Parts: sequence; C-alpha cells; structure tokens
Amino acid sequence: MQDPKRTSRSRDHGRSNRSLFRRTIALMLALGIGLFIPLVGQLYKLQIVEHAQWEEKAAIQQTKSISVNANRGAIYDREGRTMAMSATVYKLILSPLDLYNSVEKENYKDKEGKLDPDAYKQALYDRRKLIVDWLVETFDYDEDWLWKQMEKIDNGWIELETEMEEEDAEKVRTFTSKNRITGLLYPTPSSKRYYPFSSVGSHVLGYLSQNENSGDRKVGAQGIEAVYEDVLSGELGRVVTSKNGANMEMISGYEMIFDAEDGCDVTLTLDERIQAMLEQTLEEGIETYDVQNGAFGLVINPKTGAVLAMASSPDFDPNNYSKILNEDLQQDLAEVAAEKGEDSEEYGDAWKAAWDKQMRNRALADAYEPGSVFKPITVAMALEEGTVSMNDHFYCGGSMSAGPGLKPTHCHKKSGHLDQTLTQAVENSCNVALMKIGLGLGADTMWKYFEDFGLFDSTGIDLAGEGTQQFWKEETFKGPTGVQSIASASFGQTFAVTPLQMIMAFASVINGGHLLQPYVVQSIADGDGNTVFYHETTEVRQVISEDTSDKVRGILESVVANGSGHNASQNGYRIGGKTGTSENIAIKNIDPNNDDVMCSFMGFAPADDPELLALVVYDTPKRSAPGSNVTAAGTYISGGNIAAPMAGQLIAGILDYMGIERQYSDGELAGPDTPMPKVTGQELTVAKGNLQKAGFECRTVGTGSIVQGQVPAAGASIPGGSTVVLYLGEDAPTEQVAVPSLVGLTPTQTKNKLEELGLFMRATGVVDYNDPDVVWASQSIDEGAMVALGTVVEVRFVSSINYGDDQRQ
Repeated sequence: MQDPKRTSRSRDHGRSNRSLFRRTIALMLALGIGLFIPLVGQLYKLQIVEHAQWEEKAAIQQTKSISVNANRGAIYDREGRTMAMSATVYKLILSPLDLYNSVEKENYKDKEGKLDPDAYKQALYDRRKLIVDWLVETFDYDEDWLWKQMEKIDNGWIELETEMEEEDAEKVRTFTSKNRITGLLYPTPSSKRYYPFSSVGSHVLGYLSQNENSGDRKVGAQGIEAVYEDVLSGELGRVVTSKNGANMEMISGYEMIFDAEDGCDVTLTLDERIQAMLEQTLEEGIETYDVQNGAFGLVINPKTGAVLAMASSPDFDPNNYSKILNEDLQQDLAEVAAEKGEDSEEYGDAWKAAWDKQMRNRALADAYEPGSVFKPITVAMALEEGTVSMNDHFYCGGSMSAGPGLKPTHCHKKSGHLDQTLTQAVENSCNVALMKIGLGLGADTMWKYFEDFGLFDSTGIDLAGEGTQQFWKEETFKGPTGVQSIASASFGQTFAVTPLQMIMAFASVINGGHLLQPYVVQSIADGDGNTVFYHETTEVRQVISEDTSDKVRGILESVVANGSGHNASQNGYRIGGKTGTSENIAIKNIDPNNDDVMCSFMGFAPADDPELLALVVYDTPKRSAPGSNVTAAGTYISGGNIAAPMAGQLIAGILDYMGIERQYSDGELAGPDTPMPKVTGQELTVAKGNLQKAGFECRTVGTGSIVQGQVPAAGASIPGGSTVVLYLGEDAPTEQVAVPSLVGLTPTQTKNKLEELGLFMRATGVVDYNDPDVVWASQSIDEGAMVALGTVVEVRFVSSINYGDDQRQ
C-alpha cells in the first residue's frame, strides 16, 4: 500500500518543478523580448533610418572610384587664333600601399612556414630603393622626401608630379616596364592649360588655379576663365571598380564607366593682333616718357560694343601667374630682399603688393577722372538740348569763376584763347568755354545726361570685377553749392568713372547716339562645333540724335586736324579724337603738392564712319624736376603731347591690319609705298618718264645718256614721291652709308637729308611739310648705323607745340 505522505510529497515536488519551469520560461521570454526589442530597434535604425549612410560607406569600402577629367574648352580670338587651350599632361602617381603589398611575405618563409624577417625587409628595401634612386637620378627629386613617402603604406595614391610632359611620362613607362613595377609608379593622364601668346590679353583671359572648394582640380580664377568656368570646364567622368580588403582592384569584379562631358569652346571679340598692338603701345609710351604708375587702354568697335582689345600695364603671364613680370616691380622687390631678406614679413608684403598690381585690370576695375576727354560729351549734351549751336562764339580771358565769391578756374592757356567758335573751343580744349556750356545746361539737365550716358551704372560687360564710379550726391550737385561741381564736371574733373564706362559713353557720341552694352564673348560652341550662344549687339538706349552725333564727330576730326589732338594725325587716315590731362583731385586735396596726372587720348577712325574707338591712358609721366611741366627728354606733359602720338600710331596700325586703305591728300608729304621700277639700261629720258609714271622724282650722278645703275634697286618698295638716284656712265656704288642725326628736322628737311645720302624716308605721325612746328620725334634706325644705299628709314613726326588740356592752375 502506497504511503500517502510520500505521494503527497511527490505531487508537491512536481508542482514545484513545473512552477520553476514556468518561471524560467517567463524569465527567458522577458529577457529575450527585452533584448530583442532594442535589437530590432537597432536593425531598424541601421537598415531604414541610416540606410543611405551605411550604403555609402559600404560602397566606399567595396569600390574604387577614379575621376576622369573632361577636356576644358579652348578660348579663341575673333579670327580663330587659340588664346587658351588644354593639352594632355600626366600626374606621376606613387602607390606606397601597392609597393608594400607587392613584396609578398610567403616568398620569404622557410619549409616550416616561418618568416625570415631580414630577407623580407631587405627585399622591400631593395624595391623601394630601386624607385627612389631612379627618381632622384632622372628627375632630381629630394631623396629624403621620397623615403618619407615610401613609409606611407596606408596610402595608395601620392601625386609626385601634377603636370608631367609626355617625354618624361614615357621615361617612367620604360623604367617601370623594364623592372615589372607598372602598378607601383605610373603616369596617369591629366590636363594642363596653355596660353600660346603668354601675357597677351592676360587680364581678359584670366588663369587657372586651385581653391579651397576645387580639391585637386584647377578652376578659373580671373577673367573669362572664371566667368565662364561652368561653360569651359564640362563635367567630370568616373570609373568605378570593385576592390578587396587590401584596397587592391579586383580583376574579375564590378566596373562602371561614366563618360566625361567636354567643355565648350569660347570665341572672343578680342583680336590677338590688335591686343598685342595695344599692349606694345602702352609699353612703348611707358618707356619713352618714363611713366611712373603704369598705363591702360581699350579698343572697341563703336558700332557693336565688341571689345577688340583691353590692356593694363603691368600685366602677367597666365602660364606662370605667380611670377612678377615687370622689371620695375622686380627691382623694388630686390631692394626689399637685400635690406630685409626674402623671408621677412616686409618682403612678403612687398611681393603681395607687386602681385596685386600686376593682376589688376585697371581698364575694367579702376575709376579715374577723365579730364578733357569728357568735353565732347558735354558739347553733345548742349547741342542736343539746343543750349548751344555750331555758330556760337565763346570768349576766354584765361580764367573764369563759376559764381560770386568762388575761386576762379584757370584755362591751361593763362593768357586766354580770346574769341572762338564752338569747334575752336574744343580744338583748343578750352576750360572756360566748357564751363560756360556746362553752366548753361544746368544741374538737372547735366545730371539727367550723366544717367543717360550710363555713368551711374555698370556697363554689364561679361567680365567680373567691374569698378564703381564716384559722383557727388544728387542733392549736393543740384543744390546751392553745386555750381562749382557743374563747372568742373563740364571738363571732366572732380568725378571718376571707369575707362570702360568712359569709352562706351564716348562711343554713343560718335556712333549716331546709341549707348551699347560692351561684351568680350562673341560665341560659344559645344564639342561637336554647334553654336549654342551668339552675342547680338545690345542697345541700352538712344542718348542723342544722329544729327548731334554727326556734328560732334566733325568737331573731333577737326581737333586732330587742327587742335590739341594734332599729334594723333596719321598719313592717309582721317582720325577724330580728344586729348585729356587730368589731376587726381582726391589726392590733390590731401597733398596739394602732388603733381600726378593722367595723360590720355580717345580717338576713332575713319572719322566719317568709325570702325574702331581707342582709349590710351598713361598714369604720371615723370617730370624733369619737381614743378616742371616737361619730361627729362623735354616733352610737354599733356595728353596732346604724350598720349595722342602713341594713340595715333596705334590707330593707324590697326587700320592697316584691318585692310582699310589709306587715302592721301595733296597736302600730305608721302604717298603709299610703291615698287621701284627697273630703269637700268634705259635711255635717261625714257627712265625719267617711267619713274614719273610710278610717282617718283629722280636725280642723276655722272654723265651720259644711258642709266647704268639705280638706287634703290628694282622691286624695292619705297614711299611714293621719293627722289631716287640714277647713275649715268657708272654703276651704282655698293658701299654702306651711316644714318644721320635727324633731331629737330622738319619732314621736308628730313626727306632731303636722307635722299642726299641715297636713303629714303617713310614718314609717320604728323606729316605736314608746310608746318614748321612739325618736327622729328623718332626714327626706326639709330643715328650712326651703317646701312645699304636705298634703305628706307621710318621717321615719326610730332607737333612741337605744347598742347595743354585741362590741368587747372
């Protein structure tokens, strides 16, 4: 019989076990659920919330992405000459990681699988040394620096060179192929920007450099390169491949190629030849007149607003933009270096100032006081408003006060120009006459025209960095005290505009009255040559009538023919323009002894139908002594004597280049160059007739009736009207002659002196043999040089009259 107590204890024990089991299960469930919920939450966070982030990290770990450069678009001038282009160069890549992994430890283990550390280290050292020694010997690398790079075994991409040429890249390929290390040191294609004409047009073109946002890519940093960066640069491509844990590309893995999209080509309105002429004109003037603060200039088509040339001196070479090009700036830096050392803060500041100076595009960015170049605009206002007419007369007694109690303003001719017509007043650049015209217009009307001529607004040119004009407050100009400002504004003083604003306003005066928007990009073409943009002429507004424009244009042609711009005259061309000599009033008010002046000339041609308009400005020609009005060479410091001859020479050169034929008047000394006919062997009478038909005079040497020799030889090109030499009874001599001194001679005297020696004159500049004030300025062949008979010497003439402009006394 079963014991009841035992049975009872068994049941209690069973119930206890089941209870413990249930509690255990419950606890496990609780713990499981407690652990599972955070796990689910974490999985949700990783797979849902942070999916994109981890997917990106996985892609980075599992794939290797190499950028493929797009070909940057070229920049052309208006004639298709390449101003900027990209060519293939190479980056030289060293991979310390792959080099380290290339020496496999398995090759240096014994039969028992133990590594021989010395043998392994020696093998790794030998491979590194092979590369280091070759790079040092071939490319003159710093050996210590290279060894430091070799130790960066977590790096698979170190750029040793960024712009290696093909010749050097081939040396690398040969070396690595021979030594079977092609994946450890290798050239990879890249691109380099070249500027074939070096500094020509540098301020317009700009340059490429890296910045904090561009990474290892170079982007446009100034000029067209910067403004049209998105157009020129295109879109980068990519090659994406899979890689293993050692960061090595997998042979049989994933690969996707995203093609690069090449940039567009940009064609400018600039003409490289005209740009070079303008830059040469600035440099020649700086050297001739010892100009202290540089120069700047512009050439535009006044009918369209297209900029043909824009230059500022000093300039830079975009191929090596960090180099200081200007010799004067180099000398200044050398002096600071000698005194303070190249590592000094003073030298660093001096270098930065010099670099800033050469990089500044003054024709675009600087505001200056235009001076008398502004006078035609004042005249145009008055003619348009009817406050003056072509028949009006203006009396100049040498000075004039703008109002009661105001200090008189002097004309540059202190004795006065006396009675003069409107045309004569502009020819004389008379301040008094222009003050009367300005005061007659009144403040409200003049202010309105300032606005209409675009002087209160930027021009809208497609370049960055356009400067800001400086004017009075409107209420001041129009208020009770504004009368003096009206008077000085009439001849271009006490306000400042940018050269670009000035030339566009002037263009509207001579082109029929149309204010145009200037531009430097003519068209843009895609990689297939399709034109995707073409710039059409943009008119801002009509400012004056065509009739007024015609009148002012006629006045300005007379300024060059008879007035202060006479030194801009060029044989065979009708040129109009206006001179200017302006002070910097802001500086003058601070330092009354400051005598810096801007000498300028604004000229256009042909005068009856202008194809070009040029502005040339020289900042502060050096005076022979403090207070002097002449340079060390004796040239009177004014726009008429310094800027006009340089600008006239520039305009003539451009017209010649453009193929515009010279039209010689009876009053001009020399005709166009003409080939010398062959008259040797002819009877003298026949020879004279043939020479006369060709436009030549002749003189004879010796006796006889048959021409035995001639100077110059047949086929030589000499100016029409020259007197050639015929030798009778003897051959022409073959000895050389010395070029004589021509200083101080008039055109007629110069021609006669050269022809007496068997030489010939090609006259440029102001050529008027009836004007005793026109004299020699320079010659193409130095005095004393030995030359052959028949040589043509180009001689430039200027008027010796001291042309004043608007420097106030």
